[in-house]
Amino acid sequence: MAVREQREVYSHATIDCSDMTLTEYDVNGARTYDIKEILERWAGVPNIEIEIRQSTLLPAEEG
Repeated sequence: MAVREQREVYSHATIDCSDMTLTEYDVNGARTYDIKEILERWAGVPNIEIEIRQSTLLPAEEG
């Protein structure tokens, strides 16, 4: 069965609930997005999946 996937990915980001924004950081600086605008793009779309994930680098073992 074929699958069509549509997604938005924000990496190295911080959520600020005080003003409902998401700020994404990279080598070119920072870009800020309105969380409500992101959610409105997906409003009414059936079968969505939402995932929030944080990754942390682990120190290498020396020996």
